[in-house]
Amino acid sequence: MSTYRGFSTSGNEFASVSHTDFNLVKRDLMNNLNVRKGERVMRPDFGCVIWDMLFEPFTDDAHSTIVDNITEIGEEDPRLEVIQVVPSSYEQGIQVAMTLRYVPNDLTEQLLFDFNQEAHQVTTGTIQETSASSQQGMATGTGY
Repeated sequence: MSTYRGFSTSGNEFASVSHTDFNLVKRDLMNNLNVRKGERVMRPDFGCVIWDMLFEPFTDDAHSTIVDNITEIGEEDPRLEVIQVVPSSYEQGIQVAMTLRYVPNDLTEQLLFDFNQEAHQVTTGTIQETSASSQQGMATGTGY
């Protein structure tokens, strides 16, 4: 089994900038979600559409557009399997609850991404984390 290694200087945790395995994959996903669609040079189809939808009404069309875009972003990474994407509006932006499976370790985690109008960046928290070896219904992680 391979181990993925990388580093990130984003966030306030400069004491440890190295990431491995699922933490690295989650950081890569957050980096992709922080890019506005069309913002990347020579890749006009790359990025997240939510940044252009923050001030728009949260309609059924907006819901399906967000689900399709977030699913596409997640499926671009072969280390991930997107199981579920559930967007919703909240006070100052859009929240996306996303259930992901980290393929190499068969680890499933439910994350909550906050797209905030004021912060202009995605924040995340773990809702639930399970592995294939744990019993169904048992969960660890920090809750929201």
